[in-house]
Amino acid sequence: MSKIILCTSKEASHPFIFLNTKVEINNYEELCFYIYNNTVLISKSALSDKLFDWIRDELDMPELAAKLVTMSNKTSFAQDLLVEILNAGDYYEPDEIKTYVEAWQKYRRLTASQRKKLKADGYLGYRRYIKAASIYDDIIANQEDITDKAFLGNVYHNRAVAAANNLDTEDAKMYFLKAFELNNNEESLRGYLIVFAAGNDSVTIRQEMRKYDLDDDNFENLMLEIGDSNEDVREMTIFSMLQRAVYNRMNKDMIDYDKRMDIILGQLKDEFREQAI
Repeated sequence: MSKIILCTSKEASHPFIFLNTKVEINNYEELCFYIYNNTVLISKSALSDKLFDWIRDELDMPELAAKLVTMSNKTSFAQDLLVEILNAGDYYEPDEIKTYVEAWQKYRRLTASQRKKLKADGYLGYRRYIKAASIYDDIIANQEDITDKAFLGNVYHNRAVAAANNLDTEDAKMYFLKAFELNNNEESLRGYLIVFAAGNDSVTIRQEMRKYDLDDDNFENLMLEIGDSNEDVREMTIFSMLQRAVYNRMNKDMIDYDKRMDIILGQLKDEFREQAI
């Protein structure tokens, strides 16, 4: 659930940037919101003097900054520092902070693979596809102890999403099919067929769909879903924009297809440069 950020604290003259997600924070309330919703992406190393100095100088919260400096030398858990930040103001109610602490205690009881997936999912949500893919790959490479087939299938599914957004279409198809084999989730099969459609004509797509007992009505529904948007939205994921481009190509609208592919390739280059930093 989203939360309206009502900002009553000082606005920073220079934002603090969490480098792994490239999110800019401009005041105390935004810092709290980011912490509350992205704890798995905040490491102890991210809670450094740079952040403490920013809290002191930009937010005019010297007492909190000093306390964080002292705590950072005594605790090995980033979450202890994060809870201190949340408690320093009144953006979250005590009950909400209690819920946050309880959620983190549950997180610590998860398996290593479950914790890694949550982290990778977080990066995926911020379109840090390379970072997400590397973590999913680590889970897949060490899957011997994973007995939950649905969980592993969901790892493969999200790995496919990361691949599709990097236009690694062959990997995306392979991972989506593996996901469907494990989790039997129609979303994984749908993802596979969308990527498959990107490189094939309507006859070949229909033939492929029949392998999974999907008829012509399913084909029409897939095409409608792919072309469900009348205009490009730059905030879309690359995968979503690719679906629209496929729709253009299937309808022999090559002018719009070329235009959308240019946007996709340009955004892909920009995101690759940014993720390589």
